[in-house]
Amino acid sequence: MNRLLALVKREFWENKGAFRTTPLVIGGIHLAAMLMFIITFSHFDNEFQSLKELIRFIAQQDTELRSQILYAANLESSVIFSMVLAFVVFFYLLGSLYDDRKDRSILFWKSLPASDTLTITSKLFAAMVVAPLIFWIIYVITHIVIMLLFSVVVLSLGENPWTLFLSLGNPFEAWGLVLTSYFTQSIWALPLYGWLMLVSAFAPRIPLLFAVLPPVILGVLELWIDFLKTFTLSDNLFGLFGRWFANSPLIMSGDMHENDGFGAALGIPITHEFDHHVTVANMFDRLFSTDMLISLAITAVFLGATLWLRRRATES
Repeated sequence: MNRLLALVKREFWENKGAFRTTPLVIGGIHLAAMLMFIITFSHFDNEFQSLKELIRFIAQQDTELRSQILYAANLESSVIFSMVLAFVVFFYLLGSLYDDRKDRSILFWKSLPASDTLTITSKLFAAMVVAPLIFWIIYVITHIVIMLLFSVVVLSLGENPWTLFLSLGNPFEAWGLVLTSYFTQSIWALPLYGWLMLVSAFAPRIPLLFAVLPPVILGVLELWIDFLKTFTLSDNLFGLFGRWFANSPLIMSGDMHENDGFGAALGIPITHEFDHHVTVANMFDRLFSTDMLISLAITAVFLGATLWLRRRATES
């Protein structure tokens, strides 16, 4: 356990720019945009008269409606963090085993008292737990700071921020759902993570090309052969990838819900295999499905091949 912890710390410090600085930049952009909005508003709005009227209008709306809007906004504000997190994890895993071979440091790391299995586990753990947790913490801090700044503005205009929005929106529930969606997405994405680590273990150069080109070529060939047989563009590898992406347990879009109107959605609500409403039960439905069972089998093959290649890797 101590060795695994040390390896995970190593992954963090070697990638702290991606894991820590990137979400801080996103949070900073959010805060800068808000401050620019307030300054711009004050420049054109004489003594904030229009903003005062807007706040009064909001205060007159139904409490339940305000709570629903704030709750949906809390969930949807995580989307930009989620999208950037996906890119960070993608490129981190793509270089996780390749970089050791590229800079010829693999023999040094192999000389340490840590097995190849432990090394691969630490890199996978960093992608599945460390990076999502850091992004989530900074997302929550950003949300808290924005709410405090809005509170100062509302107080300066003579209104009560607690009754207006602070006591509404279930922020703790929203934050908990975002964190749960991050961790369930990490499990849902295991086949992709396994594939990226496999490519990182064998690609002689330009791992991005090896990661993307084979699936694209296979999908195009399957599409072409299928078309020659049936003269129709039936479902193929591209459709499989599309459904996997659309059925993700990650909060990444909006949708119209029958009971509570517009709100955030899991994945992209264009498929019907799973419910896209943002609940813990719907996230776990995906993890305890036949699709997930097949995905775990595929992941085991990819990670097994990755371990085999890692054990036989050399400087060349």
